Amino acid sequence: MTAVRSEIRQDVVSRLRSVAGHLKAVERMVEEDKYCVDVMKQTMAIEKALERIDALILEEHLATCVADSFRQGRSDKTVKELAEIFSTARK
Repeated sequence: MTAVRSEIRQDVVSRLRSVAGHLKAVERMVEEDKYCVDVMKQTMAIEKALERIDALILEEHLATCVADSFRQGRSDKTVKELAEIFSTARK
């Protein structure tokens, strides 16, 4: 996230810290042998939070890094990077 605006960076860091806290809570739930469905609800909420973080990062990347790359004539490399990311996400 090299060219990320500071407010977006701070939002992402804050969300990551929140996810880390939730993950610790889920770890405790497992250690305390809580009901499986309750644990799964929490892990699914963590997954959704990570998806929102990915969306924020992608939006910022498109607005900054990708736009700069296209202006500088490096579109081929950038398109390849984006294709790789989406390919990885589908696996």
